[in-house]
Amino acid sequence: LPPLAAGAAGAAPPSALLARALAGRVGHVESEVARMVALARGDIEPDLTLVRVVWQMFVSPADWSWRPLGKVWRWNAPPLRHAIRAALAIATGYVVSIALPWGSHTYWILLTIVVVLRGSLAQTLERRNSRVAGTLLGCALAAALLMLHLPPLALLAIASIAQALAHAFAIRRYLIAAVGATVLGLLQAHQLDAAAPPVFAGLERLADTLIGVAIAWAFSYVLPAWERTQIPRLVQRTLAAQSRHAQVALALGQLDSVDNSPELEWRLARREAYDALSALVQATQRSLAEPRAVRPPLDPLARLLAHGYQLLAQLTSVKTMLLLRRGRLKLQELREPLRLAGNEIESRLAGRAQAPAPAAEEVEFPHALPDPAVDDLSPWALRRLALAEAIAERLRADADEVFDATGRPRTRSYGGPG
Repeated sequence: LPPLAAGAAGAAPPSALLARALAGRVGHVESEVARMVALARGDIEPDLTLVRVVWQMFVSPADWSWRPLGKVWRWNAPPLRHAIRAALAIATGYVVSIALPWGSHTYWILLTIVVVLRGSLAQTLERRNSRVAGTLLGCALAAALLMLHLPPLALLAIASIAQALAHAFAIRRYLIAAVGATVLGLLQAHQLDAAAPPVFAGLERLADTLIGVAIAWAFSYVLPAWERTQIPRLVQRTLAAQSRHAQVALALGQLDSVDNSPELEWRLARREAYDALSALVQATQRSLAEPRAVRPPLDPLARLLAHGYQLLAQLTSVKTMLLLRRGRLKLQELREPLRLAGNEIESRLAGRAQAPAPAAEEVEFPHALPDPAVDDLSPWALRRLALAEAIAERLRADADEVFDATGRPRTRSYGGPG
């Protein structure tokens, strides 16, 4: 885009300047897409050395420790409560299975309990529905196959395919896995005892499934670990991850370093921030299946998630300027503002800010909106830093509202950096 005429930048409305800036960013994206297309078509040769270096940054170090195992030995720990809940459900299922008059496949009830009873009510209800529907479809499909009176080798091949489907879709699409497991079980039962009527085996499979599902569903309310009790811990993790990402993203160590350690540290910090937000989103979604009386506060959680992603976007934009547009920045003049902004964001997320920040739409930026065609991008970086500080304050306010609504005390620090 050509620069505005002399004196026009100051008189141009902010909307026009923002539109020009957006057009410039779209141009950058178009250039990157064109380069990707050229690489895919073989018009240009990739820099394999650079590719290998970048790939190494996605390999995160892993260590093993016994400390996570010690954390589950608490009465309110979800893994311990689920273990007790599952043990009671399986014991009940075993007693029921041996008391039933048919009892030729007593393990079907226990197997149903194991696969249906999950760690949360939402996951249990999803498995319950998939298990019942898959069993009904599998019984109908197995009955149709047995009515064809296929030779034993054909039944063996179909059983192998059903077994493959049951294992392949056990995690991705449990409905298909339940259909495959039902067909496999009924065909195996027929091959082991061809004299037994297949209709009885199908009815037994359906009855055992319904009994197992009922027991699993009932015991999902025993020692429940409602998502409401886990939300404060996930919020604390989100605040800590956001603070860590702000400190790393606004550091200039990558520009002074001779290796890729600073960039790797930033990539890992950003991934942890996204993982923390994703865990909070999943917990909020699972809570929608729980009784209304134990649901977490949805409105402040929605605002917290929105502000969390906004803060990540602002900091990522600043980091992109430092990585790809460093030639258009006055780095020496930005060192101190970057350091102060990182400390201020960390203080606000920890609840140690001296004064609350205004809302994002009321922020007075340190510089007037510049012409996007001007070579110096430092004013844009300062603008994003000011907006990031305001969003961090609002993020902390959302977290305090969640803590109050869940009955947990407000914490002034979360053990994060600084």
